[in-house]
Amino acid sequence: GAAALCRKLGMRSCKELREAKEVECHCEGLTAADLGLLGTLGSVLPVLKELYLYEPAAGPDAVQLLAEGLGADALPAVTRLCILDMQVGDAGVLALAAALAQGALPRLERLDLNHTAIGDGQLVALAPALRQLPALEDLDLESNPFGDEGLAALVAQPPPAGALPPPANGPPPPTGALANLRRLDLDCTQITDA
Repeated sequence: GAAALCRKLGMRSCKELREAKEVECHCEGLTAADLGLLGTLGSVLPVLKELYLYEPAAGPDAVQLLAEGLGADALPAVTRLCILDMQVGDAGVLALAAALAQGALPRLERLDLNHTAIGDGQLVALAPALRQLPALEDLDLESNPFGDEGLAALVAQPPPAGALPPPANGPPPPTGALANLRRLDLDCTQITDA
């Protein structure tokens, strides 16, 4: 399966993928299963620094399967992940948040999630994991349908020490503060002036 995936990526061998510093999947005809396999290979791609995914035809489960394949310390050298024009969906956001919380992409500096149909609920679910990325400097969420609720969850300050915990059925409390974030692209979202 890995050899077939490498051929779809235009690579001659699995060795070429293992040694790649950049992988760009731009309408390569990858399926959701292919991206799931790529996720499981994340632990054996030690020098990969940039991963670009533009595979709109891969289907609504593609990001979910990719993220579910990522384990602790997967893609250890990746500093940039771009997912463009792909439907992330609730399951994809939850899988990505879980992968990040388990330690995948530990050096991620730039995350692009453009045109991925992330709404308020999805950003609320993803925000705690994003705030746990110590190296994150650039977050591009352009052209997604989230608004004020999603933004508030992303940039919320942690509760003061000694604050009461949230209700059991409520959202988790914010953690971290995106301390190293230098750029946040919110173009073409539904954020209001408030």
